[in-house]
Amino acid sequence: MVSRIAFYVLSFLFLSGCLSTHQRLLYDKKPAFYSYIVGGVHRDNSLLEHEADVYITPASCQKTITALLAYKALGSDYRYETKLSLTTKDVIITFSGDPTLRSEHVLKLLEALKEKRMPGKVILDASVFKTPAYSRNIIIDDMGTRYSRPVSSTNIDQNLISVTITPGVLGKPATIENNAAYTVECDVVTTLEKSAIKLSWNGEGIKASGNIHVADKPIMRAISPETIDGYILNKIKTILKTANISNAVVIVKDGAKLPKITEVIATHYSEPLGVILPPALKRSDNLVFDCIYLKIIHKEKPQTINEWQDGDKVFKSLIKTHFNVEMNNALFVDGSGLSRYNRIQPRQLFKLLQKGYGVKEFIDALPSPGEENSTLRGRALPKSIKAKTGIMSGISCLCGYNVDDISPQVFVIAAHNFAPPISGINPVLDGFVADCF
Repeated sequence: MVSRIAFYVLSFLFLSGCLSTHQRLLYDKKPAFYSYIVGGVHRDNSLLEHEADVYITPASCQKTITALLAYKALGSDYRYETKLSLTTKDVIITFSGDPTLRSEHVLKLLEALKEKRMPGKVILDASVFKTPAYSRNIIIDDMGTRYSRPVSSTNIDQNLISVTITPGVLGKPATIENNAAYTVECDVVTTLEKSAIKLSWNGEGIKASGNIHVADKPIMRAISPETIDGYILNKIKTILKTANISNAVVIVKDGAKLPKITEVIATHYSEPLGVILPPALKRSDNLVFDCIYLKIIHKEKPQTINEWQDGDKVFKSLIKTHFNVEMNNALFVDGSGLSRYNRIQPRQLFKLLQKGYGVKEFIDALPSPGEENSTLRGRALPKSIKAKTGIMSGISCLCGYNVDDISPQVFVIAAHNFAPPISGINPVLDGFVADCF
């Protein structure tokens, strides 16, 4: 007991020094609005804090909240199901919002039809979510980008289109192809300059512009569809052609319009959530966390969810139920943190992370400094840190734990309203954490 008390006294004295140092130097290192809070996992009070009650935009630190609720509300054994059913004439593929579903999974599912030739349509049941494919709370320029993908009941191949650009003869156009059957307008010229290629949407087709070096190997780029239905129809038609199935395809989003009498003949199960979450946390996968967000809120209130922001009350209620933490005036409008409308106090997130330390799978899933395929791969943090980054224009957050100590510590630090580039702020946050631990 004496040694533990001594530890806390020394920690307080050390972190008090850290407080005065950082309040003096943080702004000098990189002008920004800073808020932070640090303390023990099992302590009621923080050891160090500054502006911890302001509301910040958490960016991808929001994923820690979604992950904790996923482990509690869905469970690590939860699996998404994609089902193949038959009526007397139609084939029905029932989607569940699985963010990991791939073309080969659907093709494998269709093997159950090898001995059957149905005279009707292939119906894609997209009724599990009623929300739009893009949240109305994101910036319109984010739509159709690699990092902001549409999210719906029907997700295939990460809802991402792969585009391959191959140089041609010097001075001539490059050749281009994609894996989702879209038309492409190619304004990429073969040159002696360093390759610089931009993908954008031009109506229903993809436009590629820029240049490619004549000696380059084929370059792969990715873009997400602006609308989900056309993408899914293209994908399914390609899959059906491979399976030698020529039936017409329709998407049905209203469950009341689906056939009532069906026979399930095959089911594809995703990996369990406990397998999906760790790599998604490490690479900060927006699609996975927004799919999980929609799954959680529809599970709790399936008849009342029409918009993404309808999940706000559900999330707050679940946080209170599972962690006994109040989220008064916080706002949760997605699961990934992509929207700037998300808001939370550093103190609220701190308290949730304190309670979340008891969820061992969550702690194990968090990235570690230097870890491959992780947002912490190049961060200068102590090896004892397990943390999640949150980054968007003018915002950088870091939250997590120091797990290699006499007593584990929790920290949340956020910097807002700083000038680019982002590379200038990350060392400041990393230095803060390193000094404190």
